[in-house]
Amino acid sequence: MSKDPPDSALYFGNLAGAYTESIRVSDFKANLAVLFVAIMMGPIVAYRDKYPSFLSLPVMLAPFLIAFFCLLIVVYPRYPRRGRNNFLVVPNPRKSDFVFVESNDDDLEQLRLRCAILSRILYWKTLFLTISLVICLLAIVFVIVLLLLSLLHGL
Repeated sequence: MSKDPPDSALYFGNLAGAYTESIRVSDFKANLAVLFVAIMMGPIVAYRDKYPSFLSLPVMLAPFLIAFFCLLIVVYPRYPRRGRNNFLVVPNPRKSDFVFVESNDDDLEQLRLRCAILSRILYWKTLFLTISLVICLLAIVFVIVLLLLSLLHGL
């Protein structure tokens, strides 16, 4: 009983679909993180008079602004310059731009290239999302410690 070799085009097509879905999930997480950062900045601004004198409001908000910048990079759409043969991104596409070719030996290479492009996009999105979340969480812990110290010192 011989098994047929696995279909490479199907495998890379499914892999590209998985990368695309992971990129969408990453974008959703980044949008939630933007909301979280915006909500957390309110109390920080409200308690600005309780911070030590050497920490001004811009210094306290700097980590959150850096996190906003990282989250902006995460949700910024990326359109690769490589692999445009069958992955057309143009402002005014024509019907003739999307012609199906039955037997194209280059399809497998294009799928591999698309997987590589999507992998790189997902890597950078995940990296900047992780950086922004770590910055936010560390900044919140730092702010809570400062507020607790100012409350204990004031008693």
